Amino acid sequence: MKIRTRTLPSGWYPADEAEIRAYIGSDFRMNGEKNAVAGISPHAGWFFCGKMMAEVVGRLKSDAETVVVLGGHNSSGSPFIRYDGDAWDLPTGLFGRDSEFAEAVEAALPDGFDVRSERSADNTVEVIMPMAAAMRPDALWAAWRIPSDERAARFGEILAETALAFGRKIAVVGSTDLTHYGPNYGFMPPESRGDPAEWVRGRDMDFLNALLSGEAGKALELAAGQMSACSAGAAVAAMSFAASSGCPDGRLLEYATSRDLHPSSSFVGYGALVWEN
Repeated sequence: MKIRTRTLPSGWYPADEAEIRAYIGSDFRMNGEKNAVAGISPHAGWFFCGKMMAEVVGRLKSDAETVVVLGGHNSSGSPFIRYDGDAWDLPTGLFGRDSEFAEAVEAALPDGFDVRSERSADNTVEVIMPMAAAMRPDALWAAWRIPSDERAARFGEILAETALAFGRKIAVVGSTDLTHYGPNYGFMPPESRGDPAEWVRGRDMDFLNALLSGEAGKALELAAGQMSACSAGAAVAAMSFAASSGCPDGRLLEYATSRDLHPSSSFVGYGALVWEN
């Protein structure tokens, strides 16, 4: 059996099972019905956006047999990156992978969808996986990192088509942070200087609204042209899966930035969205 192990330092998410269960057990988490077929979650450390992750993962439909987590940090034209192995060793225990479903998805991919195995530390999938394991302990997982180009929308469609063909009940989380602003990121356009937070919010909401309205091309264009998302492919694929599953209308749960918790001239935008039955 091939087991995936932790690659991120402890600051990204708790290493202790009791701490994770206490975190997601707080009464302001997991409110609302659990009927979302897909969601968009940020992927910074739990200190900054764990609440938003929990709101998204906690709303995924309760009968999901497999939770698919889609990450990013893949530029346009780059390969898809699969997370393989039989299980992931997480603080709550071993979390099994749906290898059968994952292999069927990849078998359905057309030419030009090069897929390679993940061999590096990347937060976009791993930081969400302990949340999924704790909140959906009876489910399996599958995960890929998705390039930020037009193939992302087709990948979401293939997820839906494969799930239907298999009779597999799945829920999808697309992982992206939004605008990275300030001197730490080398991004401070002159027009933003008056009110950086409001300027960033406007650009972030343009991107989020494109997702909510099902405009894949516009979302990808905004992410590339305005630097308003670091993993737009993951978000577009989740949106496309929802639409292909009969849930085209998304809902914004929350918007925030890292400076809400840690005031700084450098900060990152976060958004939480769901598509519900």
